[in-house]
Amino acid sequence: MDDRSWLAALQLSDSLFPSGAFTQSHGLEALAADGLLANREALAAVIDMSLRERLATADLPALVASHRAAVGLAHSEVWEIDRLLAVTKLAREEREASTRVGRRIAVEAARLAPDDRALDIYIEAIGEGSTPGNASVAQGVAAAALGVPAKIAALGACHSLVASLISAAMRLTRLGHGDAQAVLHDAQPAMADAVASAQRLDWRAMRSRCVQLDVAMARHERAESRMFAS
Repeated sequence: MDDRSWLAALQLSDSLFPSGAFTQSHGLEALAADGLLANREALAAVIDMSLRERLATADLPALVASHRAAVGLAHSEVWEIDRLLAVTKLAREEREASTRVGRRIAVEAARLAPDDRALDIYIEAIGEGSTPGNASVAQGVAAAALGVPAKIAALGACHSLVASLISAAMRLTRLGHGDAQAVLHDAQPAMADAVASAQRLDWRAMRSRCVQLDVAMARHERAESRMFAS
């Protein structure tokens, strides 16, 4: 992978990229309200669960498979992956957040790769309602358009999710900057394991095994006051 591809990978996973991903707490706000994020160890456990039981079994296989399909211009397969991923997202807020973020990723990536046919067709399909436009699928298609290998894009997606969870925790709890960096560093083995697992999993077997987070996100929808979109 050349320097430009590395830089593109960093750009896609950075909080400065205008996808709206960092407006989500992914159920963390509901857990904090229940007093389940009392310390750094509790946050680390939620992050580990999110990586191993959610990303590794659903979003990352979708990202890897959609990247491969986009490279091969297999547009109908991208849409099939996208639709199946939507089925794994049980909470309404999560489904809506995923498509909202995914559409922004696709549109903003198209500004960076205006001549990529697969990305253009994907955006058209989203607009026509042929495919939902989930964030992980959009990341896969965008990464392919920008020359970022699937594995690196998947690692970037892991880093982005963990960073957003930690950022949310810093606003919801008394987590300090030093502990935040320690949690991020300690999550790296789980990130690598999640990507390795996703690369072995056929996208047709995608599923979410994170019931506690599914329930937290569903309960978040009915919260009287909310700081985050999910």
